Amino acid sequence: MRAAKLSDKTALVTGASSGIGRACAIRLARDGARLVLHGRRREALEETASLIGGARIIDADLTDPAARSSFCARALDELESLDILVHNAGIGILAPSDSTDPDHARNLLALNFLAPVEITRQLLPLMRPGGSIVMVSSIAGKLSLPGMGVYASSKHALNAYANILRGELREREIHVMSFCPGYVRTPFMSNMLQGASAAPLPGRMRFALTPDQCAEAIHSGIRKRKRTVVLPRLGWLVVAAERLCPALVNSAMSRAMRRDGRG
Repeated sequence: MRAAKLSDKTALVTGASSGIGRACAIRLARDGARLVLHGRRREALEETASLIGGARIIDADLTDPAARSSFCARALDELESLDILVHNAGIGILAPSDSTDPDHARNLLALNFLAPVEITRQLLPLMRPGGSIVMVSSIAGKLSLPGMGVYASSKHALNAYANILRGELREREIHVMSFCPGYVRTPFMSNMLQGASAAPLPGRMRFALTPDQCAEAIHSGIRKRKRTVVLPRLGWLVVAAERLCPALVNSAMSRAMRRDGRG
């Protein structure tokens, strides 16, 4: 399949103030894309914009339905077209299902799942044939991880939505990709709604990814129009193992979480 060219394309990246979102914006800009940056912290977005030589900024709290609508209205008003839409904004909860705060659960689902669904719905009229929609999901969206019930469920839902959307948009020639990374060295763990920790989950540091590695994988996936990208690739083995021997893998994961004091 011929690789898609990104020069002179318009790309909107949510959660672009730091981590994967910032790295992704920088990588796409380096390939010639024009960037539209979303985040909650305008000062951090301005820093990202300065790193790529300028970009449009639309700051909004996507957990708020009114703010989501306002964000989409601004994008529809300010943009003539859109070629790349990267849904990266997200938050986590690291807590057993029976101790997850219901307000935190609602906010997580609003940001991790409902925001991509609603933004995609409203901005689809801007998407040109040949464009790409990227859902930044997680390996947690492919596995059953004890102690991450709400977070993992949001990413499972996001992956399912991407699969369905891909079929619906096939005739419009719009590419849809799920990006499922493992542990990434970002402030994500320390910024969780619940169960915040500066320490990684057990065994994660050995295969820890950098935001730049994630951005490169997303960039490559867009150009090659991939369906799903799991990083590191070893993650596919864990996914396959759970499908073949779910009880064995789930038991091992539960023991690991208990040893870490999180399950």
